[in-house]
Amino acid sequence: MIEMTLATKFVPGTNLSGNLACADWRYLLPSLELESVLCIGIPTARVLGVLSTVGNVIHVAGTDQVRLEKLQEECRERELDNIRIHKVNGYTGLDFDPKSMDLIFLTKKSDDEIYLSDVAIVAETRKLLKPKGVVYFETSGMKQRSATQSILKSLSREGIALQGSYWLTPFTGHLRTAVPLGDNDISAYFFKNVMFGQSFKKRTLSRVGGMLSKAGLIGPVVPRRAMMLHKTNGNGTSSAGDFVEVPQYISDMAAKAGLDLSKYTFGLNARGKYNANKVIFFLFGKKSREIEIVLKVTRAPEFNYRLENEFHVLSTLQKGNFVDKKTYPGALFFDYHNELSVLAIEAVHGNPFRTRTQANATCPVAHSAIDWLLTLGKNSADPEAVPPKDVAKALRQLFENFKEIYQSPKEEAEFLNRQIEAIEKSEKAFPVVFQHGDPGTWNMMVDKNDEVIVIDWEAGEPQGMPLWDLFYFFRTYGSWVARQQGSNDAMKNFSTHFLSKTDINDLIVKTVKKYCDNIGLPPEFIKPLFFTCWMHRSLKEACRLSNDELKNGHFVNVLRLCMREQESAALSELF
Repeated sequence: MIEMTLATKFVPGTNLSGNLACADWRYLLPSLELESVLCIGIPTARVLGVLSTVGNVIHVAGTDQVRLEKLQEECRERELDNIRIHKVNGYTGLDFDPKSMDLIFLTKKSDDEIYLSDVAIVAETRKLLKPKGVVYFETSGMKQRSATQSILKSLSREGIALQGSYWLTPFTGHLRTAVPLGDNDISAYFFKNVMFGQSFKKRTLSRVGGMLSKAGLIGPVVPRRAMMLHKTNGNGTSSAGDFVEVPQYISDMAAKAGLDLSKYTFGLNARGKYNANKVIFFLFGKKSREIEIVLKVTRAPEFNYRLENEFHVLSTLQKGNFVDKKTYPGALFFDYHNELSVLAIEAVHGNPFRTRTQANATCPVAHSAIDWLLTLGKNSADPEAVPPKDVAKALRQLFENFKEIYQSPKEEAEFLNRQIEAIEKSEKAFPVVFQHGDPGTWNMMVDKNDEVIVIDWEAGEPQGMPLWDLFYFFRTYGSWVARQQGSNDAMKNFSTHFLSKTDINDLIVKTVKKYCDNIGLPPEFIKPLFFTCWMHRSLKEACRLSNDELKNGHFVNVLRLCMREQESAALSELF
């Protein structure tokens, strides 16, 4: 049981690294497996570190000797063995074989001009590109924008056409979103659903961006753009508003699964700042103009297991028929490209839970979520699959990991050990259930009928712990209710609804009782499951904390608070 959880290595700080969370424009390329890449100009060592995972050999041609020497040293320190540094006097007559480059990446000059304004460099670029090679560069500001238009016209006469053009956010720094220029529908969708949060200020920005998109004005307003160029056989021409096709490596994987993506365009979301964050493609039908497919790609192979698990979980969930198929996304295909896992799922349509909830104990949207969790538990419960001793064995593995990470004092360790022993020594059946693993309100959408749709199944467990999903949902919902009432203190918000008698607390108690009745879970297991739930959450949170920050972790402090307050009226009633 809980195979995904037990296979996870909970090590403090492992989800802090973001060295691959840059140059995410690479996902726009036709392939992430390239032989030769040429950087004209001098990128940062961090960008080169990312490009080194895409190309076998990365060449850097620059004119600044001092910067090149510094870059060489940084590459040596990072052990980037496939980087080749070239000091040049100019960007024509470069000592590379014709038709040898899969990608030419144009960085910016210090005077902020565009390299391709030089006719000689245009000829050099065409000479060096492979037949299916591409050029990538970005522009910012009105000066470069006006220059780009004339450059594109001259390039088309030389047999280099625009393959795709995008507007990017943020307007400086590493790319986080990319939307095809001229596609107002995708721009509007991104402003509404992707770019900004739920605060008043951010929602206002979303509305303004949406209005500009619908009016067809977002293209002229946004300052930062990306251009992808490719060779043509003749005088190929293209415009920034043309239909932008899905990258070739994605289309090829889809074709193997029998899915034709030629009628789709897309927007790219790479907002996460950590290696563990996925890059997400939202695929829109050319005719429907609605999002139809969501495609996730990992940034680093060590996180492939998350998408592997999500594909397995969604496939198993569909076969089990435990909940209505309209309440979760269906899996379309799973594959690998350049050792990175790629998962395609059906798009779901609705609004974020937090924009639809009334944030109280009678909210119909909240009750829809609760009913969904109750249904999943009831229909998937298996009282014979795992003996209590095996459940305890799995929990003890987590417990030993927890003790080591958090350096548990003797009293805390003994308390948690007793909770596990209560399960271990029981002779009653312990029903395992299909577990979502992360049913926070942010992983729920709401359709027009106020029914929830649950997304992001990476942490799912076909044989999971009962009650854990329910406890975690109420933690996130109670916190949102308290925040809407003006409290931003996370610990206080937890205490308000779990340790005090409130309407939400009454709902928690009643729901837990109903859940136990539905799946046949003996009440004596509620207390052990409650405390081990927060123990497990503490382990997950540890990956986002440095060793010095562990003592301030939210969930370990929730766990310790509940241990101190275990005799309170609220917890006594719950147990």
